Order: sequence, then structure tokens, then C-alpha cells
Amino acid sequence: MRSPIRLEHVLRYLVLIVPLVVMLFPLYWMVNTSLKPASEIFLDPPTFYSWNWSFDAYASVLETRPILRYFVNSLVVATGTTVLALALATLAAYGITRFRMRIEPLVIIALLFVKMLPEALLVVPYFKLISDVGMLDTYAALIAVYTSFALPLATWMLVGFFRQIPKEIDEAAMMDGANRLQAFVRIVLPLAKTGIAAVAMFTFLTAWNAFIWALVLVTEPDMYLLPVGIATLMGEYQVEWNELMAAAVIAVVPVLIIFSLLERHLVAGITAGAVKG
Repeated sequence: MRSPIRLEHVLRYLVLIVPLVVMLFPLYWMVNTSLKPASEIFLDPPTFYSWNWSFDAYASVLETRPILRYFVNSLVVATGTTVLALALATLAAYGITRFRMRIEPLVIIALLFVKMLPEALLVVPYFKLISDVGMLDTYAALIAVYTSFALPLATWMLVGFFRQIPKEIDEAAMMDGANRLQAFVRIVLPLAKTGIAAVAMFTFLTAWNAFIWALVLVTEPDMYLLPVGIATLMGEYQVEWNELMAAAVIAVVPVLIIFSLLERHLVAGITAGAVKG
């Protein structure tokens, strides 16, 4: 005998479904616009579905714009930023949690303070520095700048994770003959893999979506990152909205794939690492 549907169950699903629809609708509208012919984009009332969907906008963008080049540029910079930030953040977080420091609270506060600084305040100093050393229009400059902004939050989050790993574990490993570095690599890092995965994904997505530094530090069109490359699709007198949305969909697809694969690590990482840190 089937149990009756309770009102509380219906309300519970509504509470989950309504926010989900609100969050997913912009993504659907972006995809819908990218598939519409230009003649249907400004119809009043707007069409939420078109029988004339096609991939013409995607073909046009890929043929007339170097979107794939922008994609590769963003991939190189985001991956490089993630690797460098993780390498530095794991070492910093390990040092903070394993070695006694009287100024540890000040270090944590300093990390948060640096993260809260508006990026706009540093545009001119960073541009002058990068220009003086001749690193404009290079991957290295973008990776270094993105890492400087990702590192404080990455370190702060990992401190919370490393604090949950008892010091006795790596001390026991050292008693068995391992040195400090071996205990860090073989014992601590595997135990903190959930937090590391969460920080890695957060850092990658932050670098992937960053716009201001890609605009300021890059002048050569061949070095544009995806956010800047997509912005160039907006003409002075006309905007092909279906092509603009097609380029945006291309940029979003890798983000959705990464998030769907590592979503549980991100949730666990933010919950356990950031809250307890």
C-alpha cells in the first residue's frame, strides 16, 4: 500500500526546485539565445523555445574568431595558476599548522586582509611592475598575478584542513624513518586530498573567469583569454547576441564539466576547511 504524499514532502521539494529553476534559467536562456536565428532574438513577447534552433552561431564564431586560441590561453593560465598556487599554499598551510608561531593569528588575519583588498587598487602598480620587467603579453605574468590573488584564500582554506590532521601522524612517520618532506608528501597530502581538490577547483575557476588582469596585462590579440576574447564580440554599433551567447556557452562548458566531476570535493572542502579554519 502506497503511503500518502505529505504536504511537508511537497513543500520540501518546492523549496529545492524553485531555487534550482531560478539558478538554471539564465544558463538555459543563454543556450536558447545561442541556438536562435538572429531574427527571433528580439521578438516581443520573447520565445522560450524556437523551432528554428541551429548551430549556425557556433559555426560562425569558430570560423570568424580565434575562440579556440582564447580557450587554450585561458586553459594554460588557469592550469598554471592552480598548480603554482597549490604548491605554495600547501607548503604554507603545513608550516602554519605544524610549527608553533606566536604570530600565527596575525598571519591568518593578514591572509584575509590581503584577500579583501580590491583588485582595482593594484592595477597600476602591477601593470608598471610587469611592464618594467618586460613581461606584458606573457603567460608567466598572468599566472604570477593570478597566483598572488589566489594564494591567500587557498592557504587559509588549507590551514583548516591541515589542522584536522593530527600532528602525531606525521610525527609517527618520522619516527619510522621518514623525513619532514616525506611525511608531508606521503602522509599529510593524501589525507588532505579532499581539501586540496576543493581549493584546486576554486582556484581554477577563479583564474578561468578573471577579466580585469587579462584586459590590463595583455595587448596582443593572440594572447587574449576567453573573457576578453568574448568581450571583443561586442561591436561598437551592433551586437550579434546569438554569437556572443555561443561563445559564452563554449566558455562555460569546461566549468560545468569540472564542477560536475568535483562538486562533492568542493562542498566538503568549503564546509570542513573554511568553517573549521
